[in-house]
Amino acid sequence: MKVDMSHQEVERLLEELEEVLKQDGFDWITAQACGMWLCHDLGYEDQSEFEDALHGTFEQFIIQFPHIETKTDEKGRMVLRLKPEVPQERWRPVKMTLKITDRSQLWNVCMKTQHARVEIPELEFEISADGKRKIDSIYNIVGSAIFNLGTHVRAAASGLPGGHKEKIMECVEDLGRLLDVDTPWTWVLHDPSGQSEFSDMKDVEVEWPEGPIPPAPPSLELGTVQEEEPEHEDDAPPAQQ
Repeated sequence: MKVDMSHQEVERLLEELEEVLKQDGFDWITAQACGMWLCHDLGYEDQSEFEDALHGTFEQFIIQFPHIETKTDEKGRMVLRLKPEVPQERWRPVKMTLKITDRSQLWNVCMKTQHARVEIPELEFEISADGKRKIDSIYNIVGSAIFNLGTHVRAAASGLPGGHKEKIMECVEDLGRLLDVDTPWTWVLHDPSGQSEFSDMKDVEVEWPEGPIPPAPPSLELGTVQEEEPEHEDDAPPAQQ
């Protein structure tokens, strides 16, 4: 599904949506109400313009994201909620390795949980866990790292220790060269919770620790679309405090 939004705007949309859903706990909210609220919040003139940017309906857009559960209620409406966090006692650490050999692989979407970190061993570079979920293409995540490092250098200016600025800018240049994929390089994701994934797992090597994991309750299994349950749904997002 093609989207006529910058990756920053998509990220903002998801962040705003998560805030709405968090305020309502794990209750179900109609996709129509969420879409209307986000359309207004993001500054679109109307729902038609919002859906033009999404190249489809909000319902079609939202089912792409595995951290959001959807189902159909008794009135035939799509309703959604944040997928409940897996309890820490059920975490299963995972290491996912993707060897980048072609630029097309840079558009693989990495769904990195707030607990995960990413390593690029060729540069001895790491994107640490920062407590925030990140869902974006590998290209955009690397691009964000380049931007953030450059901003840090400009903001710190003369306050950086001797030689430190040069080392950071050298790292920025090395990261930029990775996006050309002139030589193969490696994207290694470490997630102690085991909940991260990629939109395309075809070339991803997945390593789990030894030992079985106990079966998850149905509501915690990844990738399931649940059927009707006798739960309350709200017709509109909660009022902002």
